[in-house]
Amino acid sequence: MQNKGYTIPELIIVIVIIGIFSIILINKTSYAFENIDNGAKETEKMILIKTAQNYANSILDRVKEEEQYIMGKDLVDAGYLVDSENKYSNIKIKLTYSKESNSVNVEILE
Repeated sequence: MQNKGYTIPELIIVIVIIGIFSIILINKTSYAFENIDNGAKETEKMILIKTAQNYANSILDRVKEEEQYIMGKDLVDAGYLVDSENKYSNIKIKLTYSKESNSVNVEILE
């Protein structure tokens, strides 16, 4: 009579191998989500900088006289930014004029 089943050690080895593969897969997935989140934050920051530069060009005379501090809410109120979730309202932004490059420098103050 032949036994067609698996022994306990064989089953334990298979379970351990599946567990190791699961841990590796979970780690890789968590790193992927972390990278996506970091990329999204960088994109949001670049959008905020470009929007602030456009706003600064509209008030260029004031920025040329002295550096200006604005809030994200100012960009929303001026129609340069849509912020339905109030994510940017409390972000402070520094605008300074550079004579050398004849442009406005934007610095996000967090």
